[in-house]
Amino acid sequence: MDTKSPNIEQLKASVSRFVMRPMTNMRDFEYLYGKIQENTKETVGLTTLRRLWGHIDGYSTVRETTLDVLCRFIGFPDWHTFVSDHCGETDTQTSHRILSATLNVGELSVGDVVTIEWNPGRRIILRHEGDGYFCVTEAFNSKICAGDRFHCEWFVLGQPLYIDNLVHEGDAPTLFVVGKMGGLTKVELQAKA
Repeated sequence: MDTKSPNIEQLKASVSRFVMRPMTNMRDFEYLYGKIQENTKETVGLTTLRRLWGHIDGYSTVRETTLDVLCRFIGFPDWHTFVSDHCGETDTQTSHRILSATLNVGELSVGDVVTIEWNPGRRIILRHEGDGYFCVTEAFNSKICAGDRFHCEWFVLGQPLYIDNLVHEGDAPTLFVVGKMGGLTKVELQAKA
């Protein structure tokens, strides 16, 4: 298949968003190579990845088996499913798979620190307290303040963050949405506080 086809370009963009890397240097490709092996127990060669992204000249095709592995890596069963589910008319889609990088709160430990950002220039730093509950340790340019507490299950890059049981300045718990326009622009897991 032609590596410059719109569907393959869409797959490359989805993979790049999934790993939160621009795929512009050798470290990005080494990271992706390792993550593919770790998540799928399959291998796509480092040289193949660099060729697919156009970092090695002279190759303009890719095997469908390579595309299948990349699709499985981001949550699709195969290339054909990716194309049928994700490469159709975007203005007529009412639902779709999430292809952005995600952070599953269920995989966090007590004390893990997460930084999230959204536009325009908002940022909060959170400490996981267990069972999906967070305490805001620092807040910048946000209605959510240091000391606020809330519950959530997922952080998804490029998607709004819906939180429940937000306790803000002693008020009764409420629902709240962060990044309603444009979603989260940064999700970063840091070392424990």
